[in-house]
Amino acid sequence: MPRSTLALAGLLALAACKGDGDKQPAAGSAASAGQAGSGGATGSAAASAPAAGSGSAGSATVAAEPPPLSPKIKAARCGEPCLFLTDTPLAKLLETYKAECGGMTTKDLGYQDCKSLDYARNCIYAAHGLVYKKKKWQMFSTKPWYEPRPEFQAKSISPLEIANVSELNKRGKACKAGINVSGADFERLKQWAAAANAGKLPPAKVFFVENERKKAADLAAFLRQELETGAIKRKLALDSNATGAYEKWEDVPPEVVQAIKAPADAKLRSILIDITDPSVSGTEENPLTEGMTLRFVYDDKDQLLAVTGAHYLYD
Repeated sequence: MPRSTLALAGLLALAACKGDGDKQPAAGSAASAGQAGSGGATGSAAASAPAAGSGSAGSATVAAEPPPLSPKIKAARCGEPCLFLTDTPLAKLLETYKAECGGMTTKDLGYQDCKSLDYARNCIYAAHGLVYKKKKWQMFSTKPWYEPRPEFQAKSISPLEIANVSELNKRGKACKAGINVSGADFERLKQWAAAANAGKLPPAKVFFVENERKKAADLAAFLRQELETGAIKRKLALDSNATGAYEKWEDVPPEVVQAIKAPADAKLRSILIDITDPSVSGTEENPLTEGMTLRFVYDDKDQLLAVTGAHYLYD
């Protein structure tokens, strides 16, 4: 069984990985999250959310700052951690929760599955009393802290909240695609795949094919061979045939670690992606699972240091 399948069982965000809650969200992401994710909140259908900056006040032009949260919201936050996201960057959520609530043992506050990510994103709007049209999110009306405010517009959330909504939306999309990494890393992987499909392999410090150090052209040739296996030529895609997760640093092959020549105190993260070839797996001729594993190693400045590719076949 390939490493990434094992890694999925024990997914962790490496301590070396930089928080993504402070990264610049995509323009319009708050509106799309508030509408598509919430099922069309009242007053948000025609809203176009502004671009947010790094999550700091003044980095975006918004319709208006939302009114102060009610005392009920602050009193309920230890029992409903998503309510912290109205004034706490997603990257700081765990430490803020620990500081204010104590007795914290879990590593992720439960925001690793797709449903929890969607819930947390909509919880930010619910904290301001957003009235939902979609029945699914009318569940917030049963919460003791929820106070409906029909006049509240989804576009009026703060820049920090826009950043949190954007990141949760990205992570939700990655989760639904089976790629359990941060939303920002998921976007980088998609961009890499798009460039590779166009024949323009993005630069990296080192490349490996089947555990041997190679040139970028060799990895490109490996990808072409893998994607052309079977009756139909395919494109590299992070779709239902792909699974992935962060890899424990001790599981990264030593030859890769040595090749990137990273300092001992470097903050690095490794992502493994398994892409199954449906045209040759689970068929009468080949009942086994077959495909390729790609590894991407980034530093704390999001520079791509290494890419590795290998074929796998297992039952």
